[in-house]
Amino acid sequence: MPGTAPPVLELSGSSIVQRVVEGSLPREFVIYAAKGLLPLPQDDVVAVLAFLAGGDDEEIVTTARQTLNELPAKIVLAYARSELAESVGLDRLAFAASDPAIIEAVLRNRITADETVASLARTVTPYLQEVIVINEERIIRHPDILEALLRNPQLSSHIRRRALEVREEFFEKKARLEAIRQEVEEELDELSDEDKQQIADLLERATAESVDGEEPAAIPMEGVAPDNLPVFNRILAMSVAQRIKCAYKGGRPERNILVRDRNKLVSSAVLRNGRCSDSEIEGFAQLRNVDDEVLRVIATNRTWTSKYPIVLALVRNSKTPIGVALPLVNRLTLKDLRFLAKDRNVSDTIRKTAARVGELRARH
Repeated sequence: MPGTAPPVLELSGSSIVQRVVEGSLPREFVIYAAKGLLPLPQDDVVAVLAFLAGGDDEEIVTTARQTLNELPAKIVLAYARSELAESVGLDRLAFAASDPAIIEAVLRNRITADETVASLARTVTPYLQEVIVINEERIIRHPDILEALLRNPQLSSHIRRRALEVREEFFEKKARLEAIRQEVEEELDELSDEDKQQIADLLERATAESVDGEEPAAIPMEGVAPDNLPVFNRILAMSVAQRIKCAYKGGRPERNILVRDRNKLVSSAVLRNGRCSDSEIEGFAQLRNVDDEVLRVIATNRTWTSKYPIVLALVRNSKTPIGVALPLVNRLTLKDLRFLAKDRNVSDTIRKTAARVGELRARH
């Protein structure tokens, strides 16, 4: 219409990027923008240059990358670290920048798209590989990052080991635990609802603690009586789920073997077996070839720790964690305190604590 002024172009990073996408800007104007000559705030300049550096027009891409690399590093780093930036801008900046510090900033930025990190993981150098592999929260959220990193031809042996450990810890163990859970559910058909809930609680705890589902060969032979060898051989043929069920419902020979199982899920199930007697628990408290968790569970059971022989066995067992044994020292008799103070089979901390408590007890 005559007399109507042409629309005014809003000069902001997002509006220019939008118009470039739409193709509504003259090419000369886009080249002008690629030279960094538009009157924009610093962050918008970087955003526009990063976007243009990832385009299809070779001249514009080359110009934008050159301009981007000539900007003061602190300006580009500020954008790369900003959580107000747009993820598409961070994505293009990561592939356009030649400064490793800028790429690192993009990798560490919480709003950077997981897909961008996965793409970078395929090609980055060992220093930047470490930045990626230590961000376990992002890897758990987007497992493709880990797989991309493992396909990186420049992957260092150290980072490969770390990456495999992360995969084992957060993915493979969980997959095995889920398989165990399904197998256990099939094994529990004939158990009561209460028994099922007890074992379900064990599985839930195992999932939270990432307990490994070791194979039957993990049970040590040490402490297995010759008379129990047939039972031991039968247990060796069991799956983890079957061992859990056996630990929970089995007889004394099975319990004596399975309490030594290095799988916490199995050894803890033994302690939930309602047929365990106080004398058995005392015997378990004396064992030095059981997982720490067995001793910890015994020590936190008020019924068992109300029995003095069990308390004494826990304190005298060098395998009992110090944090578990120390609070129990005060409950020992003066005679046992004096003996413990000279016992070289326990830690210095336990001996010194026993000596100190014994001296105080003797004075009063």
